[in-house]
Amino acid sequence: MTARAPRNLDRPGPLSAWLAADPRSLGLGRIGLGVALLCDLALRAPQLTLFYSNAGLLPNHTVLWQPTVPRLFSLFFMVSLPHEATLVFLACGFCFAALAVGYRTRLFQALSLVAAISLHNRIIFVEGEGSVALGALCLWTLFLPLGRRFSVDALRASLRERPDHVAADLDPARAPRAADAPVVSLAVAGLRLQFAGMLMLWFAHRSGAAWRDGTALHLLLHQDRAVTWLGLWAREHLSRSLLATVGRAIRIAPLAIGVLLLLPLLPGGRGRRLGLLVLLGWVGLVAALVNLGNWAAALLAYGPFFLDRRDWDTLVARARRRDGARPATRLLFFDSDCGICFLTARVLRRMDRLGRLRLLANDDAAAFPPGFSVDAGLLERTVLVVDPLSGRRWTRAAAFAEVARVLPGGWPVALLMRLPVVRDVAGLVYDRVAFNRSRISAWFGLAACGVPARAPQAPAPAPPAPPAGGGSWFCRAWRWLREKRGPLRELLAALVLLALAGDAAAVNPPWAQTLVGYTGLFQRWTLWAPDPPRTDRFVFVDAQTADGRHVDPFNAAGSRRSDLPATAIPPRLAESALFAEYARQIPERAVYHQAFIEWVLRHPERTGDARDQIVAFDATAIDDDSPPPGEEVARNARARVFRHWAAAAPP
Repeated sequence: MTARAPRNLDRPGPLSAWLAADPRSLGLGRIGLGVALLCDLALRAPQLTLFYSNAGLLPNHTVLWQPTVPRLFSLFFMVSLPHEATLVFLACGFCFAALAVGYRTRLFQALSLVAAISLHNRIIFVEGEGSVALGALCLWTLFLPLGRRFSVDALRASLRERPDHVAADLDPARAPRAADAPVVSLAVAGLRLQFAGMLMLWFAHRSGAAWRDGTALHLLLHQDRAVTWLGLWAREHLSRSLLATVGRAIRIAPLAIGVLLLLPLLPGGRGRRLGLLVLLGWVGLVAALVNLGNWAAALLAYGPFFLDRRDWDTLVARARRRDGARPATRLLFFDSDCGICFLTARVLRRMDRLGRLRLLANDDAAAFPPGFSVDAGLLERTVLVVDPLSGRRWTRAAAFAEVARVLPGGWPVALLMRLPVVRDVAGLVYDRVAFNRSRISAWFGLAACGVPARAPQAPAPAPPAPPAGGGSWFCRAWRWLREKRGPLRELLAALVLLALAGDAAAVNPPWAQTLVGYTGLFQRWTLWAPDPPRTDRFVFVDAQTADGRHVDPFNAAGSRRSDLPATAIPPRLAESALFAEYARQIPERAVYHQAFIEWVLRHPERTGDARDQIVAFDATAIDDDSPPPGEEVARNARARVFRHWAAAAPP
């Protein structure tokens, strides 16, 4: 990967479309990836004990003794207790949040990849293809500089590059230039091929009769373990012809998206933009009808990486036309003698790429707009934001909420800061910081209300460079790796491309099988292929307690339906995707039944009531066949006890 692209790649073209990525697209993609990873973590958090500790359904020793795949890696195999798993969860969340904001981006790209693989591989028995898509995106982006734009790293680099000293240095015309050279790498092509490939394989593998005759969506909506409330309404109220039409669209959409994103079918990038819109609609529709866990977030995270320079130039041009000829949409008055205030102004100047803020020092009356007047005492007490057209004013935390609203992409922060509880908390935080601003500024070595900043210390002289070829073998090897890191990175990206493509074609050599196995990135893409499931399943446990009651510990932990007796599959179980997949597979997975029995018997530990001690239970699987189109009642319901347990009678 090169720091600056060759001249011919600065213009959109076939080579650029495959190998080059705009730094802004990488920055936005990094934010989307971080948010998707955090959403994935949030979906798993309520079932942390159930699936990530030895007090759950899949203890680590059981999974390692009978692994689902031959090669398996996860940091969660080192933890056993719920509080230990909680600490690892928090560490994963920190890595994902640091990646999202772009703090030490290179480091947290690598750590986020390890964290994502660990989360998914620990319970690969119940994982879906959304986890594979998310892990593959983490792997491909590992080779790309995601922190050049929209990141804490980029902001820190800009502050170091131009150390502003007075308010006049904050003139927008003197702002440092943002990195805009396209990034050229084989990993860009690999990422795009990864996404388009899995979309087209989803289309190709869905070749069954149900997809061709239009009954596929009807079958999907009768999967009570996965259907959403909207899907339940749709299957009861929408006509057969409409369901058939939507089902065919769901099948064809992946092919259309892949073709539009990769091939320049329409001029000016309009085909790619259309593909992104179809992607948004397709993912939104499927996620609204069927619960697939992290699938939707994973697929949407790929979208920003397909934006190019033309898209960003169009967005910027529209924003500037909307702003018109106004020099600034908001005036911000700040205390230039306060170090933390001046640092905040420096940060805002770099975030305000559209020039919507005019930063004014509160002690420079000559720079105030003509006819503007304000109480000098107010400017000493608080930051002030003014709308120059209407004259409306904001102070304290409300001023920062208004600043966030006019900054590019800042409206979610502004909306959050204006919520009642958050607004009150933000006001308290602002007051505390404002009251202690001199102490905070001095602590950071900044100017503090008339107290000058600490004089910078002279840098220590650099150690003499070692002679060519000098140093230990390790130092020489390290220098060589640093000098060759660009070509080596491209070589690794090529190997990853070969391994994933080989796995999709089922022709992988042993080294590639090892890579794919330990990362869990199997390129099958057989979701709902060749047809959606035609049978549904509900698992319940009829357990008898010591005082004679009957309870269902299994569904009490993972489903909204735990009432007994169960004679049919209840509509819309509202289970998590992980719990639903476990329930689907556990009756046939006899190697995991002992762990299942032990978990059921720990029911009184979970409830904290000794009367809930289990003396016997039957674990039953109810299966039925989805009704044909035009009918709503499932057929051929059948129950099977797949596990019985009873306490030994006393001698």
